[in-house]
Amino acid sequence: MIHEFIRARFTARRAVGALTFAAALTLLCSAGCRNQAMAPASLGSTTIVGTLVEIKDGRAYDGGIDLTLETTKGVRELARVPSLFRVPPREWVSAMHKVVDESKLGDRMRARGKRDASGALNVETLENVTPR
Repeated sequence: MIHEFIRARFTARRAVGALTFAAALTLLCSAGCRNQAMAPASLGSTTIVGTLVEIKDGRAYDGGIDLTLETTKGVRELARVPSLFRVPPREWVSAMHKVVDESKLGDRMRARGKRDASGALNVETLENVTPR
């Protein structure tokens, strides 16, 4: 009788353990599937379109680039392009630096990214939308 009780208890523990593992695995897989279906920039991203009025280039000391865009008369937004000097090098950052190099003050720019605590936009995509 004691032997049967121990075996039943052991079987119940294995069943609970298996169910817990299955529930955790299902939760992780479903969370992973949701993240893969969405574009990284679509979650909480902000888009700014404005005229380039100032460039603070920090590449001389391994920094990024701060762009000031005027969206409407007198309203200025700070957009921060990250530094190139990170391991591993990121092609999307290099592409944004190329856009900055080819732009000049007065060009219309579209920057998309997420805002930091100060309200500045940490740029994830950048394009020059000036009609050529």
